[in-house]
Amino acid sequence: MPIVAIVIYTLVPKQRGVVGTDANVEFAAASDLAPTGELADTFSFFSNATQLQRDEKEREIIGKIVQWRLPVYNVSERDGFYVIQTKSRPGLVAAFCYVRAVEAIKSYVLSLRENDLVTCKGTIAGSSMRTIQLRPAVLQ
Repeated sequence: MPIVAIVIYTLVPKQRGVVGTDANVEFAAASDLAPTGELADTFSFFSNATQLQRDEKEREIIGKIVQWRLPVYNVSERDGFYVIQTKSRPGLVAAFCYVRAVEAIKSYVLSLRENDLVTCKGTIAGSSMRTIQLRPAVLQ
């Protein structure tokens, strides 16, 4: 009697959003990808890159861990995260840093004002409205 093997493949779409854990990000080495140069030329609000070019660059950078020092634009709280939105300037890309909302950093996050500089280390999870999403992220 012949043996028949049935293999079922399930295609799972690429998940966007949380990639890895806070601990993985905190102790992992950051890539040398900078929020300036080619990245800013592609994603900043002042860029003339097309959506197709941004989509291509996004595929290249998703999953990379970066550590960037950026100026604060706004801070909000959403779904258990502090979301630190940074400013886009000519030559500098903006980011949404999703930092887990824990009591240990609450006073620091509450003290942040527009234009304060924060160092955010996180995993690139995608982009939205020409802004890079770092999720999860930690503050350095």
